[in-house]
Order: sequence, then C-alpha cells, then structure tokens
Amino acid sequence: MYTTVRTCFLDKHDNTIFNQKMQLTYPSHHSWTKDISAGIEIDFSGRAAKKIHHSLPRLEEAGVTYRIEPLTEHFFNDFLPLYTNQIGAKDNALLHDVVEKTLHNKSHDFPYYSFSLWEHGEFIGGTIFSLRTDKVSYAFRVFVTDWNQSNLKASPALIGEYVIAEFATKEGKKFLSHGKDRNPYGINAAIGLATFKLSVGCKATVATGSETRTIDTTTIDTDCLILEQPTEGDVITNARLVTSRDTYEKYIQVTKYPNLLSVEVLFRD
Repeated sequence: MYTTVRTCFLDKHDNTIFNQKMQLTYPSHHSWTKDISAGIEIDFSGRAAKKIHHSLPRLEEAGVTYRIEPLTEHFFNDFLPLYTNQIGAKDNALLHDVVEKTLHNKSHDFPYYSFSLWEHGEFIGGTIFSLRTDKVSYAFRVFVTDWNQSNLKASPALIGEYVIAEFATKEGKKFLSHGKDRNPYGINAAIGLATFKLSVGCKATVATGSETRTIDTTTIDTDCLILEQPTEGDVITNARLVTSRDTYEKYIQVTKYPNLLSVEVLFRD
C-alpha cells in the first residue's frame, strides 16, 4: 500500500491519502534554466545564499582558487579523470565523449569556456559551458561532493555556480542553462542533482525531442523523483518523490522549493 503526503503539510500523520495504484505521466528528458536578468542572487535559496556569502571571503585563506578561460585540450587532463570516475560509477551511467562534443564540435560557431576549481593545488571540479546569444549554457560539469581540507559552508559546486553566474552577467547574458537531464532521478541520476538545481533557482521545462512516458507507481522498487508531464505548455511544475519511510529524510530538501517545483511524497511502504 502506498501513502501520498502533500509536502505543503509535512506532517504525514495529519495529511495522508492512501492509494493502491497511481499512473504517472512524465517527459523522458527535461531542461533546467535560471533567469539571471534581474541579478544572480535573486533565485538562490536563502540557505544557499548564506553559505555563499559566508564562504566567498574565505576562499583565499582556505587555499581555494579558480579560473575561467577558453576551453583547451589541457583542461581535459584534469577534468576527464574526475568525470569518468564520478559519472561512470553511477547506476545507469551515460558517459559522453566530452572532447568531441565540445572542443572538437564543428557543427556550431559559439565558443566554449571552462571553469576549474582547485583546493591547495588539487583539481576538485569544473564545468564546460558555452556562450550563446542570451545565455551561458552548461555542457558538462563535475565536482567532488565536499572540500578535502577546508570547512567552507558552500560546496565546491555551489561556489562554481555563483562564479559562473557572475561571469555570465558580466558578459551581458540573461539566462543560465543547466543542460538536459534524463527523468526520473534516482534511476538515471542522483536525486541530489535535482535538489541542487532547485536550490540555485533553476526551473524545469520539457526538453525538445522528449518522449512522453507513463509509469505505474506499484512497479517502482527504488527511491526516485519523477518530474511530471505538464497538462499545458512545457514548464514542469509538479513532481512525485517515491521513497520509503526510512530514506525519506535523505531527500526531504527537494521538497523545499515549491515556487519552482511542487513535490508530493509517495511512500512505498
């Protein structure tokens, strides 16, 4: 038996709906975009903004450095080992030939840049992105989960997000595109990836070329986040977190951004 909890009321004992079966319709792929035309900090969650403001003045003393520069072959010497190790270790991993899809891609004329982050001289993450007419568009990104030595409150990925957004505004760009993901999370990517994108103010839309699929929730045997097919337009406003009672707290943060994505919880037990 499944229990659905509407996350606007987090007390599951006071607001439960029992379901034997639920059919969910969802897009196979979706894109994430953040509007930075009115400022880069507006859509950061309060929690993320506080971590950033606490950490930025402390980067130098923590031995953290970064740089943004045109993409070169040299960047991949550092990026590829971390990308292959982290992405390749995930369930249902999809590894891309990132060099051919970016630096060696001759099908377009927009420039690619790299962001690299270092802690005491050790590469701990980076992003490959392109400059488009009105936006910065992420192609590939990978970061270690936490600092190796520092106790900065903002994660490496969060520092990267802020610095690239700042760069984008200086270049006169209005949007920051976080690329395209496969749906659902938990099966094709970590649920934490969606949480991070929501925390920095991204909104999800149905990706061009996406297929509409349906899933019976009684067949789901793993924790996952399903972004649902919108009834009108392409902006995704609703999602379903399918989890167990034991692991619910692990993913609760994804329910904290109802202005960007309304998430209801469906317990599998």
